[in-house]
Amino acid sequence: MKAFASDLDRTLIYSKKMIEAYGASAGYELIETLGGKEISYISAATAANLRRIDQDMYFIPVTTRTTEQYERITFFQKDVIPEYAITTNGACILKNGRPIREWSNFIESRLQSCTPIEDICEEIAKLPLSRSAERIRTAHHYFVYLILSKEGISGIDAAYAKAWAAEKGWQASLQGRKLYFIPEPLNKWKAVDYLKRELNIDKVYAAGDSLLDFELIAQADCGVSPAHGEVLHHHPDLHATAHWGMKAADEITERIVNEEIKPYFRMISYD
Repeated sequence: MKAFASDLDRTLIYSKKMIEAYGASAGYELIETLGGKEISYISAATAANLRRIDQDMYFIPVTTRTTEQYERITFFQKDVIPEYAITTNGACILKNGRPIREWSNFIESRLQSCTPIEDICEEIAKLPLSRSAERIRTAHHYFVYLILSKEGISGIDAAYAKAWAAEKGWQASLQGRKLYFIPEPLNKWKAVDYLKRELNIDKVYAAGDSLLDFELIAQADCGVSPAHGEVLHHHPDLHATAHWGMKAADEITERIVNEEIKPYFRMISYD
């Protein structure tokens, strides 16, 4: 059995800002709103490809979004409805919309060894970069993210944030206007690997764009980043698409549908 485990935002689905920056496919549809504001879109080609992929293998969304944020995406609630989804950067694995308790308990035990989120929030507030934040939010009790002002983004030293977080057993990732601080045990690949073992999946295709997707891309049997991916700035050896933006999603999903993956995705050897 095969699986396609993919990040969502800036990999398969895109904001209007990303569409304006990198262009779009011939047609796309709105799949998420919040308070009357349009949030995310998917291309018609990617939507069609995901329908085929979902019929042929496990399609597993893997997102840093909380479960509530993931459930706002109507395409994955009404059109393609995956049996399994991974949210909160790997903290939660959903099966038919319900958390798998065994995995949740495992994560809770691992978090006991990390610097508590309350302490991290206090430390972040002391950092100069916090002055660029319009809001600081927490995702349940799992991680913290800063919503940066448009003017403040250019002043963020992502490398410094990454090094600062690593000293405390956390990880940092800048994605658009959001700067995430996430404890090390919350790892997308580890959640995917759990499902790989539980479901006897023999091959995993993976895609993602951010630093938080690095292990997902590198450890999967076949992994790729969109050409615009943040992760490529830090790990340029990873395979990338030829296209940027929404067209990258079309390229990734089309190649998986047609299984044109051997010369395209990196093949990991465990020999």
